[in-house]
Amino acid sequence: MTPRTARRRRCSRLGWRPDLPDIRDYRVEAPSARKVLPTTNDLRPGMPPVYDQGQLGSCTGNAIAGAFEYELIKEAKTPFVPSRLFIYYQERVLEGDVSGDNGAQIRDGMKVVAKLGAPHETLWPYKPAKFAAKPSAKAYADGLKHTVSAYKRVNNANLTSLLSVLASAKPIVFGFTCYESLESEEVAKTGVLPMPSSGEQVIGGHAVVLCGYDRPAQTFTVRNSWGPAWGMKGYFTMPFDYVANTDLCDDFWTISSVSA
Repeated sequence: MTPRTARRRRCSRLGWRPDLPDIRDYRVEAPSARKVLPTTNDLRPGMPPVYDQGQLGSCTGNAIAGAFEYELIKEAKTPFVPSRLFIYYQERVLEGDVSGDNGAQIRDGMKVVAKLGAPHETLWPYKPAKFAAKPSAKAYADGLKHTVSAYKRVNNANLTSLLSVLASAKPIVFGFTCYESLESEEVAKTGVLPMPSSGEQVIGGHAVVLCGYDRPAQTFTVRNSWGPAWGMKGYFTMPFDYVANTDLCDDFWTISSVSA
């Protein structure tokens, strides 16, 4: 059961809406079966500080901004916090839902940062009350100076593809169906998200960033956008079986390069 079919209780600080199928998507090619992958991988040292989306359903904008800033750092370009509110606003422009805080699709966020770019957040600050306001002209002008040059979709049904992309030092933005345990005190304290149990309710969909894995433990390391006080300093782990389940997770995207 996914956000497409189940929304029995909504958590406001989520916001992922599944992409519609599109044959035009550029996709990461499946790696060779002979490729030897590291046992573990951790991109957290190169990631920017964890953001906090607050109670706004802007997780897609937060996740994409985190991956964008990571790529700036990785490519040795001057890093800056991209305007998350700009990305979220423009996603909703594409989806015809500017006035509503109803989340967005990751593909649309990727289109935004590729075509309009990501301006400095100092030019369009993250003020949730202004989520429906059109960004300033300065923000649009600055965004065009900082764009994503290439991005691709990753097949999460192929676990090796996910591991291979991460092993190449590329984080992956994706969305997953959230159950009540995500909001539990235990997960907030430990940062360990279990497989959902049969009695849990679906609370919505959430966009986050894969940024590492541990093959012996069979878990991925994931960057959240609920601030550094949550989980493992803003991160948490998800089982391989959760992430590779196409009924629970979808819309895996990686940024290949940025121009800034």
